[in-house]
Amino acid sequence: MRQAQIKKSVLRRLCALALAAAASLLAACGGGGGGSGDGSTAVQVGVAQVVVRDAYGAPVAGAHVKVANANGPATELTTDANGVAFVAAAPGPVELLVSVPTFRPAVLQATLSQVAVTDVPVTLQRISAPAGGSMASRSGATPVQSADGRKLDFEVELVVVGTDAQPVDGLTAADFQLLACQPDAATPMADCLRNGLADHAYMAGGVATGLQVVAAQPVVAHTVGLLIDQSGSIAGNDRLNGRLFAAKALLSSISAGDQALIGAFADGTGAQLPQQPLTVLGSVADAAAASQMFAPLDALAGQSGGQTPLHTAIDAMRLQLVANPSLRPGLPRGLAVFTDGADSYCTSGAGCAQQRQQVIDAARADGVRLFTIGLSGSIDVEALSQLANASGGAMLYADTVEQLLPLYGSLGKLMSLGLPTYRLRFSVDAGEAGVFASGQTVLARVRVQVRGQAVDIPLAVNIP
Repeated sequence: MRQAQIKKSVLRRLCALALAAAASLLAACGGGGGGSGDGSTAVQVGVAQVVVRDAYGAPVAGAHVKVANANGPATELTTDANGVAFVAAAPGPVELLVSVPTFRPAVLQATLSQVAVTDVPVTLQRISAPAGGSMASRSGATPVQSADGRKLDFEVELVVVGTDAQPVDGLTAADFQLLACQPDAATPMADCLRNGLADHAYMAGGVATGLQVVAAQPVVAHTVGLLIDQSGSIAGNDRLNGRLFAAKALLSSISAGDQALIGAFADGTGAQLPQQPLTVLGSVADAAAASQMFAPLDALAGQSGGQTPLHTAIDAMRLQLVANPSLRPGLPRGLAVFTDGADSYCTSGAGCAQQRQQVIDAARADGVRLFTIGLSGSIDVEALSQLANASGGAMLYADTVEQLLPLYGSLGKLMSLGLPTYRLRFSVDAGEAGVFASGQTVLARVRVQVRGQAVDIPLAVNIP
């Protein structure tokens, strides 16, 4: 019954398209006349079914299909939820331009027939962009404020990856610039300095005052956890599901001996996940079995909604990494946490910090390194940095969806600290005495010049 209904629906759409195309062609010809003995005009119509998918075979909804035909006017269509658009035009050759944000456009040639529907499969490739992240310096150096509390010097390690998810080498100190910070009165939380009496602007010393390349460590087999934010805001920040595509890329590129466990989180009013706050999608024994998780990941495209129980979900996923019976024991554990926002249930700074510390302590006790991946400017940089840095991981940042693919692609090596990093020293100046003090957190942003492209990496510096 369901298949019959689908067939009838498709036939109705084809008929409607054919009628619309016929009307358009008649109008283009001046309305008719002189075509046959009875005075009517015989109009021939061909139909093509354009099916747009990404490199992993998932449908691409909302793709624009522009049709150019020498025998009729150009038309524009949009693919449906299944990535399908039906094109009706005069029989013969047509040119199709298929485009959608975050994908490379494709131009195809097709020939429409009046006797059969022409199938036109289209595979779009994702656009990727350089990206990076930060981690606590492994040199043991700690931030140092001046005696009068006006200046602060600190050291940080940054990882920078190119569009191919490989580390970007050859950068110099001049390629790294620490940006000045100015509080924004419109934001509810402090923008530059937290845990102090008040937010405060600071000037930055500009380019790094020192640079050291820290060599990559050997890559060893890991239990790789991936936790994906499915709260309501994700539908706006990642409308075309770049996070799901990047997750497939991660699973397909895990190293020999690795295994992976995938979960998604959300809860509260509007949440669509079947189990809340955490839905475990399943495990992958190795890269060869990655495709087994593609269908569960694709299902997440229609399951966004609700709140962001970030800390609760991390704790629940940590327990799964430790005790899930589908996982082989004995491997080091790393948990990558993707989110586009802050924990919905943090009601106060102190309460949130306490909850965050409990998550960090539990992760340390179980030997789970946390690698946080933030998308958009709505993330809580302080929280994601502290979760990562205090557990021995790294905080990665994507300002745009295009940066997710190289970040996810680098995670397999990064969990072993198997990517080289740049160890840099910076200084900031508050412009007056008594600003910087023990227990505060400075929020900062480093701009990196990567082969002509500017890559921003946010970070949080805790003053001991």
